[in-house]
Amino acid sequence: MENAASDYNQLQWKKLVQQALVEVNPDKLKEKVADAETAIFQRLQALERSSDSSAERHALQDASNTLLTLKREVLKYPDWKAE
Repeated sequence: MENAASDYNQLQWKKLVQQALVEVNPDKLKEKVADAETAIFQRLQALERSSDSSAERHALQDASNTLLTLKREVLKYPDWKAE
């Protein structure tokens, strides 16, 4: 049962990221990005005790970076990097 829940959680964050990537309405995009970020955070917490999840952790980091790019480029969020 735990494996089925794990598979569902993996599919869930991917689905939410994909929905954010195809959203064209900026107001809806903000919500979808927030939902995807929450799912990524929750998935990372679930993987905390797993030793064989490096590939998924890498995918989660890539997805998080993609969402950050959406926030900066599409939603015009400020760049938080110090110059």
